[in-house]
Amino acid sequence: MKLKLLFILAIFSSFHTLQSQQQGVTGQLFWIYGDHLPKPEKRSIPVQGVSREIQVYELTTLADVDQENGFFKKVYTRFVASTFSKADGTFKIKLPPGKYSLFVKEEKGLYANLFDSDKNISPIMVKPKQYAWMTITIDYEATY
Repeated sequence: MKLKLLFILAIFSSFHTLQSQQQGVTGQLFWIYGDHLPKPEKRSIPVQGVSREIQVYELTTLADVDQENGFFKKVYTRFVASTFSKADGTFKIKLPPGKYSLFVKEEKGLYANLFDSDKNISPIMVKPKQYAWMTITIDYEATY
């Protein structure tokens, strides 16, 4: 009898955990490269969705990282999760409510180019039962 009760409690606990994880971050990554400076002749350089690994850390400031040549080599806040975007750049990751920083993994290190006034890197807030949207541009090979 005790075994049945434990089994039922385990199932209920798993269901409750799944129900409480109905929030996180969704969005799209874009690869931008080339010369985007204004020119008299109109020339279009493609902006395309791209598949990359996205790493999620607890909210991270510039004081919490080691940088080199525009890339983050070491992040000292707690790693939370990672996911891969699809070929069109779209992604979705379930996360508990909280504040996070998102980084894109590149060959030269982790990349992020958004900062708030408190020097938080690529910050996003996840609220209960909501998916926060984030557009990420990977543009270290672009000229504006």
